Amino acid sequence: MQAGPLITFFPSPWPCKLTLLSLASRQTVDPRAGLLCNHEVLMILRQQRDGRANQIKKLTQQKAKPVGALKRKAYPQEEEDDERDRIQPQDLHTVTFEAIKFLQDPTHPHLRQTTSSVDQLLDKLERLDLTKAERLQIVNLAPSKLVHFVLSIDDFEERFPGPDEREHLLSIVRDHLSSEPIATTRADAPTLKSTKSSKDGRACSSLTSRTATTTHVVQEEYDDDQEVMALDEATRDEVDAANELMDEGMGDGGNEEMAKEIDED
Repeated sequence: MQAGPLITFFPSPWPCKLTLLSLASRQTVDPRAGLLCNHEVLMILRQQRDGRANQIKKLTQQKAKPVGALKRKAYPQEEEDDERDRIQPQDLHTVTFEAIKFLQDPTHPHLRQTTSSVDQLLDKLERLDLTKAERLQIVNLAPSKLVHFVLSIDDFEERFPGPDEREHLLSIVRDHLSSEPIATTRADAPTLKSTKSSKDGRACSSLTSRTATTTHVVQEEYDDDQEVMALDEATRDEVDAANELMDEGMGDGGNEEMAKEIDED
């Protein structure tokens, strides 16, 4: 049985390359099979992240399942750790985490794009005298002003000299964007706590700003506690790994600074 090609890409702020790799020969089949826009990269990264999380969750559930009359666990601890590292290596987890964090920045226009809107925009741009790289830059940057097209199109003023042509190009880009971000995060989703707070807003209108701020902090701590309790064992491992990555850059410097402050007091 011959292994099929593996689709990989390289996330970055610039156009991403879609590369075909052969699993059998471990050689590059086509180094430039296609280009991915930021919207597509974010979708693929999320799918791969969720897929690995589901595999780790199944692995944890399988470990706890009794096997035969001896009530042995399906996976010894060492084998489970090796399987977990195979499913999600630490370096892959780091790259995925940082790439998704960058692409979910609310200032990026691709959060206001959908798959259908990107397809419609590309169909309209193909009718113009633009290269593939220029069309990709327009999709990623989504210029909102005519001066922004200078960054995406070479010799823009010479190739689009008429004001009608420029306005037509600008209207094409504006029409494919939604007014609000489409890809919302978990923090943007409404909760029972926030719904209850909105209903009680009229009754709390006479409170001072200090009391309102304290209440907001208490609500955030309560929501965080509820989320932590709802996490399963596999998700907790991922959160701990992410926290360790964020703390790697501090080293012992934070502890030394705290010790100095205690001595001075």
